[in-house]
Amino acid sequence: MSTQTRFEVSLYDRLQASMGDLVERVGKAEGAERSRLLHWLLAAGSLFLLWRASRSTKKLFWILFGFGMAMHWSGGAWWLH
Repeated sequence: MSTQTRFEVSLYDRLQASMGDLVERVGKAEGAERSRLLHWLLAAGSLFLLWRASRSTKKLFWILFGFGMAMHWSGGAWWLH
């Protein structure tokens, strides 16, 4: 468990550092290079948001599953019978 956490933190740190470097480069660039770097920055940002959303979705699924099982076993899910 702790190795997985260390990997996720390491990945998060690397992504954050890469995004910071890319933002600095975009700030210094001009013309066509700036446009190209902005495209890469948007692509990296969208991948980061997709990764974060997928992690949140997994947690949400398990929370809803737990509530559903609690309702089922307590008899509160009468509409499922």
